[in-house]
Amino acid sequence: MSDSNAYRLRWQRDAHRALGEFLVSAAELDMPALSWTIATSGALVGDVDSLSSTPQEMRQAFIGWAAALAATVLPDRIDSAGVTHLYAQFGWVKNPEVRGAIRADIYPPFDDGEAL
Repeated sequence: MSDSNAYRLRWQRDAHRALGEFLVSAAELDMPALSWTIATSGALVGDVDSLSSTPQEMRQAFIGWAAALAATVLPDRIDSAGVTHLYAQFGWVKNPEVRGAIRADIYPPFDDGEAL
């Protein structure tokens, strides 16, 4: 195994350990579940659920997770289709090498009569 691959695997293990702690805290605080990804770099990315949440619930979940992780919230971005993109970056206090982001894409409501 190459040194670079050994590093990537260690970074992923560290991220996995951090995610486990995040989920324990989330259960204790009754926070909504996110969809989590661990990149080969060890970065953790949490995406707010858009299929079973209202736009307001999505924003609240994003704000809650960003606060719980002491994340730096970047300004909202709204694209040409009216989708609001929320993004926050964090570092794990127990291991600053473990970093990641929380994301949410909030779509505008469909107009009356518009087909899905």
